[in-house]
Amino acid sequence: MRSGLYQSKAASYGMQADSPLDWDLSEWQGATIIRPSGVLDVGTYGVLRDALLKCAADQPRAVIVDLEALAITKDHLTSVFVAVWLRISQWSTVALVVVPGSAHAALARHGPMRRFVTVRPTVLDALAGLGDPPPRRRTELWLPSSPRSVGAAAPFVTDTCGNWDIDSLGEPAVTVAGELVANAAEHAHSPARLRLELRLGRLTVAVADDDVRPVSLPPVGKRTPEPRSGLPLVAHLAHAAGWSPKQSGGKIVWAVLRPPHAQPVPVPDGD
Repeated sequence: MRSGLYQSKAASYGMQADSPLDWDLSEWQGATIIRPSGVLDVGTYGVLRDALLKCAADQPRAVIVDLEALAITKDHLTSVFVAVWLRISQWSTVALVVVPGSAHAALARHGPMRRFVTVRPTVLDALAGLGDPPPRRRTELWLPSSPRSVGAAAPFVTDTCGNWDIDSLGEPAVTVAGELVANAAEHAHSPARLRLELRLGRLTVAVADDDVRPVSLPPVGKRTPEPRSGLPLVAHLAHAAGWSPKQSGGKIVWAVLRPPHAQPVPVPDGD
């Protein structure tokens, strides 16, 4: 087991060093275990949400949230776990499991998160209940920080779509991958990791880089003339798209493509 305490982590989210919310992180059996401490209130809701999304962006087997040391001021604030689950489920198979602890056992049984989020009595139970991930296909390609990486990404995406019998998604996938790789090369100036993942008929195209700066993705789903290039073109082609900083550093930008007959991917508000 590898663990580490991250003191005053909330300070990195623009809050004061003495913020009422903090957490420590550990890794066990491929899962990330986060133990928030302090107070979950309206002011720290977004901080905890973003911390959980950062953990998921590193693609562990699961994100397990142990609430034993967390005070929750209002019952409805547990909706943060539903919001995180909705966002993760758009593009990833990372499981989100909440361990409410004795202090929040009743809330977990009757609150809103029980309908959407897996709840387990202990961290050991959470690990034991993970099982195998949902059926999926996944492949990755590491690319150097170079404009030539766009050209290298195209045949990789085309061949993968052909091998997975999703040729109808080949052209938009090549375009989306090219724009995301080009964005990483131009703005992040770092190597990029291109990941393709197919599950439930939907293809996720994701690019991770070492730059922590945010990206500006236009809203997805607006009926506008097709942009020529860039992230506006990604948003135009995708049925869901977003980005998240990674707990290990850098960020990941992703887009979900689906064939015309597939059901839409639910899109919650915000990034």
